[in-house]
Amino acid sequence: MKNLINSNDIKSLQKFISKDFVKDDDTSLIPNNDFEKLEEFKKYLIEKLTDMIDNNFNLLVNTLYRIDISEQKLAELFGGKNRENIPEKLADMIIERQLQKIQFRKQYREGKL
Repeated sequence: MKNLINSNDIKSLQKFISKDFVKDDDTSLIPNNDFEKLEEFKKYLIEKLTDMIDNNFNLLVNTLYRIDISEQKLAELFGGKNRENIPEKLADMIIERQLQKIQFRKQYREGKL
């Protein structure tokens, strides 16, 4: 699915993720920047996730719940032995889940659901 992403999908993805990463004061931790490539956005997201793991884990957990990341996948990720890749794997999970939501919304609007 990631290979079929165009620039409009990347902008939609950023918009959705920006809405889910909201602090208590209603500002987003992920500003809606205009990244042209998914890899640029993923790198930026990894930096933010690393910071949240280190400095605001409760907000990270609440955000992952809001995004609707599978609890089983999260338990496997955080319970695993290789903990150095957690931010990158979380970024992949978030992007994958948000792309699913975007696709479902497109299908719904087109009457395909």
